[in-house]
Parts: sequence; C-alpha cells; structure tokens
Amino acid sequence: MMHSEILSGTVVGGIGAAVADYPDNPAVVDDAQSLSYSELWRESARIAHGLRARGVGAGQVVALAAERSASLLVGLVGILRAGAAVLPLDVTYPQARLRMMVDDSGAAVVVGHAHTVAPFVSDGREAFVIPKVFEGGNDLPTDPLVEPDPANGCCLLYTSGSTGRPKGMLMPHSGLANLVRWQASASVSGPGSRTLQYGAISFDVAMQEIFATLISGGTLVCIDDTTRRNPVLTWDLIIRAEINRIFMPYVGLQSLVMVADEVDLDAVRLREIIPAGEQLQCTNALRALLKKLPECRLFQQYGPSEAHTVINHPLADDPDEWPPLPPIGIPIPGNRAYVLDDAGHELAPGEIGELYIAGAQLSFGYWRQPGLTAARFLPAPDGVGERMYRTGDLARRREDGTIDHLGRADSQVKIRGFRVELGEVESALSNYPEVNACGVTPAGSEGIDLILVAFVVADTGIDTSAIRESLRATLPQHMVPAVLHVVDALPQVPSGKLDRRRLRLLAETSMTAGDSDRVRA
Repeated sequence: MMHSEILSGTVVGGIGAAVADYPDNPAVVDDAQSLSYSELWRESARIAHGLRARGVGAGQVVALAAERSASLLVGLVGILRAGAAVLPLDVTYPQARLRMMVDDSGAAVVVGHAHTVAPFVSDGREAFVIPKVFEGGNDLPTDPLVEPDPANGCCLLYTSGSTGRPKGMLMPHSGLANLVRWQASASVSGPGSRTLQYGAISFDVAMQEIFATLISGGTLVCIDDTTRRNPVLTWDLIIRAEINRIFMPYVGLQSLVMVADEVDLDAVRLREIIPAGEQLQCTNALRALLKKLPECRLFQQYGPSEAHTVINHPLADDPDEWPPLPPIGIPIPGNRAYVLDDAGHELAPGEIGELYIAGAQLSFGYWRQPGLTAARFLPAPDGVGERMYRTGDLARRREDGTIDHLGRADSQVKIRGFRVELGEVESALSNYPEVNACGVTPAGSEGIDLILVAFVVADTGIDTSAIRESLRATLPQHMVPAVLHVVDALPQVPSGKLDRRRLRLLAETSMTAGDSDRVRA
C-alpha cells in the first residue's frame, strides 16, 4: 500500500503560476490560431467575469458545449476561474443524451459557440457565447478573480448508468490538482513540450492531459474530429505539430499501430504514449512500433471516472519482454488501493479479489444519487472516516505491491455452466502476430445456447480456423470462441473505448443473418 503526501492547490492556481513564468509561451494551438499563456489567461478572465456578472459562483455548475478548438479551452479555464464546476459536453453525442445531462446537472448557464449552445437555451437556461479571441478588446473588470477553494467541486463528468440513464460524478479541485501535479512531475512536460489534446472533453482523461500540460508551461495541440477519426491523419498531425506526448484509449492506440507502416517514423518526436481507460494489450505490432521509437516510453494507467487516474505502470526494458497484459502498476501519490474479498477483508499477494481505491482523488459521489453513492463509496478498512470506491474490477496484488487487472467482475459470463472472463479470451487472441486488435462478446440466448463470438482486426490472409485450433491448445473448450469474424475496425464509443454493446449487437445480427463467413465450433 502506498501512502504519500497529497499534492495541494487547484489547477487554476497552477495555470496562474505558469502564466507568470511563461507569459509568451504558446499554451493552446488549433488550426486557426495560437494562444500564448497571457492570452489564454486574459480571454478566460473575460469569460469568468461575464459568468460572475450573471451570478455564477461556487457551488454552481456551468455546462460547456463547444467544438474542439482553442476557444473550448478558453471556456473551460474561464468557468473554473469563475468558481463554478464545469460540466464538459461532447457535442458529438446525441442531443437527447446531452440534454439529459444538462437537465440533471441543474446548470443554469451553457458556455460555448453560438450553434452549440442554441439547443440548450430553454426553461430559463442562459447561453454564454465564447467571444472570438481579442474581439472584446483589452478592457476587463478590475475586481480580482479569487482562486477556487480546493475543497469545492471542479468538474462534473457523466458516464453510463446500468439503468440507461447517465450518472454524474463531481470531482473536487483538490483531487484533480493531485493528479495533474503528479503527472506533470512524472512525465514529459514543461516549456517546449507539446501534448496532443486527443481525449473527448467529456472523458476524464481529457482533464488530465489538458491541465497537466497547462500547469507546466507546455503546449496543447488541438485535434479536430475528422483528423481524430482517421489514424493516418492523426499520425500526420503528430509529425507536423511535433507532438511529444499523447493520452488515448487502447483502441485508439491500436488504430495508430495498424497504420504505422505507412508513417515516416523517423520524423516522429513522440516521447510518451499513455493509454488509459482500458487494459493495455501488448500485441506484436505494438511492440514493433515501440522498438522503432526507442526514445518513446509506454505507460499503462488505470482509474475509473469516479477517481480519474489513480494507478500507473511504466513499461521498461525490451518490448519483446512485455507481457500480453501488463500490470496496471502501483497507486500514484495521495491514493491507495485495496484488493478485498467478498467480506471486505484485504487479501494476501497472489489472491484474486475486487479492487477498491481510496485517497485524494475520489469524487464526492454520484450527483444527486445518494443511494447509489452509499452503495459504491464505502468506509475504508484502515482509515477512520475515510471512504473507498468499489470499482467492480477484479485484481491481484503481487509481492512487490504491483497490481494486475483481471477484468470486470461483472464481465464474466457463463458458457456451458463455466464462468468465463472475456478479457482472458481477448488476451489469448492478442498473442497471435496476425491479430492487431480484438474483442470478444457473448451472443445468443442466455443459458445453454449462449456462445462466445470474437471479432479481430487482422492482417490479410488470416486463417481463422487455424487460430481457433491453436486456441484449443491453450484454453478450455468452453473459452474458445464458437464464431470468429475478421473486421476492418472494432466499434468504439465516443471516448475511444471498445463499444461492447455494439459489439454484441454485431454478433447477434450476424447470427440472425446466417453470416456465411463465420466459423462455428
């Protein structure tokens, strides 16, 4: 268990310090403009003062609905400087879902571009359109903006709920500051460093990549949605913008790996690749890419939206020695991890249990859902009055304290009466050199008719029958997929994670259609 000093302050204070140290350095760059730190600070102050004039302050939520751009970052910083918590909205989401989030949050003001805030202006809700940079002149109100209280709410993020209704988590300023100050100190950062702003703004990793860059004097390079969806164009931007660091989900990383042969890797200036949100799978293609980028380090990070990134593991040594599923690592400073049995007792190293996390970065709980909060945020076993979050993930602690992630406790399915962890089957598939990415899902009627269906993104000429025969040598029969499809790409949710719901729908549809390309047991 790791106990370390909690890093204090707020991201607003951290950015203010960077402004004082590096006023003329580029802070945010998009296709249309580049903002220095002093310009970002001035333009965000314009928004903060405008919100304060509308009565916005501590304890309130302001929604942010804007397209990927420098002005999105201006709006984000401005809302926090006004003292409010920000509800970042991914404007590519369906309008009904976005409206549900805004309604649930109680946000009275929506900040963004004119066309992105228009759908939310109803029922007394007010729109605040981000002015074009420099459009407002240099005159600003003289009353000072006070740094937010670290104990106040900072960002309200929504994730999927089991009932079909999104659930929100409010992160305190102190928790986000703990994460990004650690990331800035343990990573490529500082003046001259350039980080790709890849994460969807509603994804918790976006807060990490944005603020770990801005508190250190580095530069954020915005990527538009068209480029982000095309791995070849993404590589082109990485080269042109001389990107040093990227945070992205594993599926997004795999899309880059698959087209790496089309890229002039000698021109790549990457120094860190930080996958998050899903278990990293070290495929042969990924290993080959990192061997061609010897100056680039690969990390595995872990953390649910309820706490952001709390565990970190750097992959060192020869990529050929990396295991297919590397450990998630050890907790970062200010956080703790427990592996507990069903009775809440801490397990010995090597034993499998459920992963719980505690410490500086826990959210306040589920927004306006006290019952759900009480069920998932529980008293920690070794801290008086301290809470821990029940992740629902299976884990095992090694003798040295390193933690292995073993999949979701609730992602286990029963095939022919046997419990199967989908991640274990995916790990076995990812060992094959021909397989670039894969996803496994149950399909069919629950019970005796339930089967496993695998989808693989693979090189041309893959022999699916041979792979299934080979799997029989390493997996029990009930864990060998009855059907294996070769696809061009795996379905993804907007954050870039594997969309398991769509994957199952694809499996069910192919069975109903009697797909002649599938391979049966």
